Amino acid sequence: MGKQENLSDYYEMAKYEAKAERELKVESWFHVTIQYHDDNGNYVILYTYDLPREMYFKYDWVIRWRIAKLQCKYPRYCVYSSISFYDKRSGELMFDSCLRKLISAKAKVSKAEKMMREYIEYNRQNNLFFDENTDEELVKFRDKLERKKLECAECEKRLEQLVERRRNNQ
Repeated sequence: MGKQENLSDYYEMAKYEAKAERELKVESWFHVTIQYHDDNGNYVILYTYDLPREMYFKYDWVIRWRIAKLQCKYPRYCVYSSISFYDKRSGELMFDSCLRKLISAKAKVSKAEKMMREYIEYNRQNNLFFDENTDEELVKFRDKLERKKLECAECEKRLEQLVERRRNNQ
């Protein structure tokens, strides 16, 4: 059975993810398509938006209003929207992508580094015989942390290559 997490753990992880997004210079945008299915089962696209993510959260009422207006215009069909968030710089979707994995990995590394600093600080104050170089737990933790950092660097390199390939194709 796993450890039950506090809500503060989620907030802390969100803070580290936001920091990783700033470091990677992620430009979060969204693409909204308002559409319906016709009698033949084909998609009929009525309207599209491509704007920064902050605009979506601030003006989501505009999209709902547009859907309601188009539903009145096409009462026979079910008008709906599909929304996808993506990074403008890399073109990667924000869910289940290389970019999201990289952001998550960087956040986990930052959290692990903070835990290591706290562990060292606590043991320096409360353990007279503490030695950073010989402490078994700390040595294992540092090895794991180094592996995570290498994986992060590899993922970052893959993302850079993906961005370059997309730029060359355009």
